Amino acid sequence: MEPFFFILPILSLLPLLSSAGSLDTLQVRSSLFVDKHQTDILRSTNGTFTCGFHSIYDIDNAFTFSIWYTNSVNKTVVWTANRGRPVHARGAVVTLRKGGALVLTDYDGTVVWQTEGDPPAGNLVMMNSSGMIVWQSFDSPTDTLLPTQRITASTKLVSTTGFYVPGHYIFHFTDSSILSLIYDDVDVHEIYWPDPDNGVYQNNRNKYNNTRLAVLDDTGKLFSSDFANQQPLVASDEGHGIKRRLTLDPDGNLRLYSLNNSDGRWLVSWVAVSQPCNIHGLCGPNGICHYLPTPTCSCPPGYVMSKPGNWSQGCRALVDIACKVAQVQPVKFLQLPGTDFWGSDQQHVEQVSLQACKNICRSDCTCKGFQYQQGSGTCYPKAFLYNGKAYTGPTKSTLMMYIKFPLGTNVLNSREQQRHCGQMSAPTMEPFPDVHKARQGEAKWFYFYGFAGAIFVLEVFLIASAWCFVLRWELGPSEMRAVEEGYKVMNSNFRRYSYKELVKATRKFQDELGRGGSGIVYKGILNDSRAVAVKMLENVRQCEEEFQAELRIIGRINHMNLVRIWGFCFESTHRMLVTEYIENGSLANILFKDNILLDWRQRFSIALGVAKGLAYLHNECLEWVIHCDAKLLNRGGSNQNVSTVRGTIGYIAPEWISSLQITAKVDVYSYGVVLLEIVLGKRVLDLAVGADEEVHKVLRKLVGMLAHMLDKEESSSIAEVVDCRLNGQFSYIQVRTLIKLAVSCLDEDRSKRPTMESTVQTLLLADESCNMR
Repeated sequence: MEPFFFILPILSLLPLLSSAGSLDTLQVRSSLFVDKHQTDILRSTNGTFTCGFHSIYDIDNAFTFSIWYTNSVNKTVVWTANRGRPVHARGAVVTLRKGGALVLTDYDGTVVWQTEGDPPAGNLVMMNSSGMIVWQSFDSPTDTLLPTQRITASTKLVSTTGFYVPGHYIFHFTDSSILSLIYDDVDVHEIYWPDPDNGVYQNNRNKYNNTRLAVLDDTGKLFSSDFANQQPLVASDEGHGIKRRLTLDPDGNLRLYSLNNSDGRWLVSWVAVSQPCNIHGLCGPNGICHYLPTPTCSCPPGYVMSKPGNWSQGCRALVDIACKVAQVQPVKFLQLPGTDFWGSDQQHVEQVSLQACKNICRSDCTCKGFQYQQGSGTCYPKAFLYNGKAYTGPTKSTLMMYIKFPLGTNVLNSREQQRHCGQMSAPTMEPFPDVHKARQGEAKWFYFYGFAGAIFVLEVFLIASAWCFVLRWELGPSEMRAVEEGYKVMNSNFRRYSYKELVKATRKFQDELGRGGSGIVYKGILNDSRAVAVKMLENVRQCEEEFQAELRIIGRINHMNLVRIWGFCFESTHRMLVTEYIENGSLANILFKDNILLDWRQRFSIALGVAKGLAYLHNECLEWVIHCDAKLLNRGGSNQNVSTVRGTIGYIAPEWISSLQITAKVDVYSYGVVLLEIVLGKRVLDLAVGADEEVHKVLRKLVGMLAHMLDKEESSSIAEVVDCRLNGQFSYIQVRTLIKLAVSCLDEDRSKRPTMESTVQTLLLADESCNMR
């Protein structure tokens, strides 16, 4: 990573961009002035970084002294000297003084920040005349780590809030030498990554090592002294020549970004927490996180938002329980189905009844509620309600959450009725009230314009109200119903597209991406220049209400290995889904092309990624979803209305042909077919030509042959099965694992097929075993 240099007697940014209009060196007693922030800058010699005054809040009256990527969109900042204390647009200056200190002063001469021998980051380096580094910004990072920049026992990343001040999330080594993500607030200090429900060794970490050293290299690998077997975390686009940054984002997630040089945008190439609702404190005290489909916060019954528009403040109780000496206030409990509040347990009592658990919480006025484990009878009274999360995973099905209210409190019967889906990052408090105090004359004009603005907003509100009244009066029942349906769509986080819009976006459906049993997929470009995939559904006979009901199920799905849906079209006979566009296309487009060859590592990663996505759908999603081309089914719901088989020939399970009940095991069967294609490098459709039965018949023979081969334990036979284009470059352990999984997934007796959750664990073990060799 190229550094910036403060070289005594000069200050230099190396290698920031060197050009006729910019410098890479600041001489002693020289300054950078905020008034000239667009031209008074330092740039590295190769143009990657710029150092100078950076405007914040999208207005030109507050600045920080920062380092940012020169060619990135919105000037992506990697280090800031005065985070939490910006300077004013007039009179602020940063100066390299004679004694060697770099000093930032505000408009009134107040010293806001200075090096005092402690380095800034990006890498901004201060050297003496002998070439010795006396200060560098790499030693004091803010929220971003750059390639070759180290995290040691004394350094840490701290998130930045929407107010450009340090947030509550920290990334550093704990006292037990584990590199962790931590939520740190006045009342709470707890680790949320690696998974706190697992032990150190379950998380593939080594405890109590003395090194405490982590570094991101130039290829996108993050190494840490506590990683088991020294296996790094690897970017999805691993390789040289890519500009990267590892940033602890405001939402508490740690993400590795790669810069797209063509448009200056950042792409996420690795993320620490794939399920954002597992991030602690995301919805504040008493708040509950759920997927709709993006992480969304809500307040439980009996609670309201503490600060509307700012979920970091969470929710407050409408009626508090008073703690008075020698007086026990009568209380009642309300169960929150499918909800957990992680941590803040006052104690845990084992082998007690539900009523006994209620009595424990009832007798303690500081108890806000409790978690009760059915079966084991374990009781977890809660002192605080933090880290609320909605779930339906099978491992949580025996957990019940109860919150406590004073007797007589009127609470709603369902959390759904109390949902608040406001912006999670739209703060309402005044940011940095001490940045610049307006003079008395300025204040008068400020209040005048504020008053005028308030009158204007009131007029707009009255006009809008009148217009809505007229609209409802003039619109007929059908038109009004259409308007109301629009609000339903907005509430489900999908946009309704007109058929005309999608015809234009797809250039009259010219660019076909692929086709399956349920329809054809086309590439399109929306008016906002966003690339999308438009799937034209065939043989869909549902009414709109049923169609939107299924979309609401899809809307709750959120996983890094699954394609996201942006909207739909329901117009006349047209039924279409608008999804995100995946640049590399389908697996078939890559796996079966002669001019493209996926190496074994890529194939195994694809197998694992698909398994993780299906496991999420089956076990962690808010609804049980069968990911085939047929109907979506609620957990425990009937499937009697699934009468027509819709799916790609060769991939559909035998029970689709028969009258057996459809379960998640149909997905497992289809996944087994995909595993075979990954290993063989051939389409299952190429195994036979003719009727559907012939494909299944050939598959049965192939599965029988593979099962016999596995029993004989002949490595040479396994090598003969693998795609010959790999020239023997593959992991025997991983190939054998995939074949064994494929055989079990394709078992005609669905009860013998594995679950996707167990499949993921098998693949992870194979991956780990391979890495250890």
